[in-house]
Amino acid sequence: VNGTEPDKGASAGAGAGDSETEDDSDGEVAGPRPPPAEAGNSETEDSSSEGEINDGDGPGGMGRKGRSRSRSRSRSGSRERRSGGSGKSEGRNATDNHSSRSRDSRGTDRETSAHRLKQDAAASRGYGDVPAANINEEESPPLDNRRVIKPCLEENIGVYIPPAKRRLLEMERNHTRNEANQHSIDGPKVTTNAASPSSTTPIHIQRQSWENLKRTINGTINRLSPQTIKPLIHSLFQNANLVRGRGILARSLLRASQASPQFAPTYAALVAVINTKLPECGELLLVRAILAFRRGYKTRDRNVVSSTLALLGHLFNQGMAHELLSLQILTVLLDGDPTEDSVDVAVGYMCVVGKALMEVSPTGVHAVMERFRGLLHEGSVGRRAQYRIEALLKIKKQGFRDYPTIPDEEHLDLVERDDQITFEIGLDDEGLKKEEGLDVFKYDPEFDEREEEWGRIRAEILGEDSSDDESGSGSGSENGASSESEDE
Repeated sequence: VNGTEPDKGASAGAGAGDSETEDDSDGEVAGPRPPPAEAGNSETEDSSSEGEINDGDGPGGMGRKGRSRSRSRSRSGSRERRSGGSGKSEGRNATDNHSSRSRDSRGTDRETSAHRLKQDAAASRGYGDVPAANINEEESPPLDNRRVIKPCLEENIGVYIPPAKRRLLEMERNHTRNEANQHSIDGPKVTTNAASPSSTTPIHIQRQSWENLKRTINGTINRLSPQTIKPLIHSLFQNANLVRGRGILARSLLRASQASPQFAPTYAALVAVINTKLPECGELLLVRAILAFRRGYKTRDRNVVSSTLALLGHLFNQGMAHELLSLQILTVLLDGDPTEDSVDVAVGYMCVVGKALMEVSPTGVHAVMERFRGLLHEGSVGRRAQYRIEALLKIKKQGFRDYPTIPDEEHLDLVERDDQITFEIGLDDEGLKKEEGLDVFKYDPEFDEREEEWGRIRAEILGEDSSDDESGSGSGSENGASSESEDE
């Protein structure tokens, strides 16, 4: 590095070191091949070579030492790669091949066991043999779903079936069994009835019509207002089978009245019109409203009680409920030691039904007002309830002038009192049924016949037959006049 020539002794030492390492390597090749070199052996060789090389002095000694170390390490590394590397890779490849073969064997055993279970189930139920799965190929042929699903319905094993599809398959299976049993009992006469239109409507079409019916009724009630009640009533009769959907109608009206008690007069006017044509709809709504009041009063739910009483009060104003029901409700609310909430609800209900109740039962109104005066003089209620009672006494003195029977008579007074059907249902009547089964879909084997019957009822309600007859008679008279003119 410094521009000086290396010592001759150093060069001679370097040549001697090279010859010694070469002799060592030649001795290794000539003799038997030793085991793979370890870390200890490489260190000893390095140390021996280092000791031999360090005999020389001068700056050239460090260069010889570095070259001999690199040569020995490279040779030992090559020997390790030749001897040990191939053995390790071969061991890993053998382990991977063994694990893959074991996984393939386990997967094949699992597929064959599942296929045997399916075949046994199909053979026991008489559905024939299930096609064998091609285990050796990557993709097995698809199985017949009908052959696999039907035994799984009975055995609850095998392919997963969604709950909706399971119910549909069970209903179809029960329907076919009933038809087969009826055919075996009644003989060939049943085949003619089975081919009639009453049993040809499939279940999915009936379900779709049920969803359309529910959508029509709910949409009509959501759009209901005093200004739109008349066209909506006509469209409801035109597009909805109210005999079949009376449960949906009653449930939707109760929910709407609880959500918006201020629209209770409009809901009552709608039901009053429907009740004149279909009394079963009005009776179902009245029964469910009474049961809802009982449940809310028992659970001390003021919101449910007040909203239900708003609907019941306007049903009484429309003439659907008897005055005995209103007097019973007021008696229950004011009996014994009433709370402030019950007094408040009773005052609100009295404001709704007071004017109509004075016309049909003035004695009952007088008894109720005396009870209010007694609570006011006793002082058993709070200050707020006392103020409410005093306000009610003033309203009664004015004859309920600010609380008419029907708030918007121009739009909501649609039925004459003589044409209305009144139900004498009391608050404590037993045997009142909610009929929750009318709110859900059920398969009807006589679906077509009931639809035809509803078509006749709808034509009678809307006057379609009379209009057709009038048009037919008008055309007949015109034809007669034209024929007379021709004769002349």
